[in-house]
Amino acid sequence: MKEVRVINKNFGRMLKYLRTKQGLSLRQIREMTGISESYVNRLENNGRLCPSYPVIEKLASALSVEPTDLLEVGSNKTNGGVVPLEQLLFSCEFTLDGVKTVSSEVVEQLLNLIDVINDVVWQRDTFIADIYEITEAVDELKQELNA
Repeated sequence: MKEVRVINKNFGRMLKYLRTKQGLSLRQIREMTGISESYVNRLENNGRLCPSYPVIEKLASALSVEPTDLLEVGSNKTNGGVVPLEQLLFSCEFTLDGVKTVSSEVVEQLLNLIDVINDVVWQRDTFIADIYEITEAVDELKQELNA
C-alpha cells in the first residue's frame, strides 16, 4: 500500500504569503520554476498532497528562501503541540525579511504591539486614542528594529 504524504495546513498559507509578499503571480512562479500555475494554486489552497523535494527546491529558489524553511512549515510533526506565542518567539531564532536575526528586544516589542492591538476597544469615543496607542507601539518596534 502506497504511503500518503500529508502536508501541514500552514504550508500553503506560507507559500502564498511568500509569493504575494514578493509581488509574484502564479504565472511568474510557473515561468521561474516550470511548475504549473494550477498546481501551485492547489498547493496554496491545500488541495494537493505534499510536493516532492525537487518541487520544494524550485519553489524555495523562486521565493528566495531555503528549502528547509518550506520543509519545516510543511511538516506535520510538532514538538508537543500548541505553544504560547511568547514561548515560540523567545525560544526560536528567526529573521525578519531574511535580513538579520531578530533580537529578544525586538521580540518583546513585537509582542507588546500584538498586546496593544488585542487590547484596544475600537469604540467611537476611544478610536483616536486607540490609533495613537497602536502607532506608539509600532514606532517602538520600528526603533528597536533599527537599533
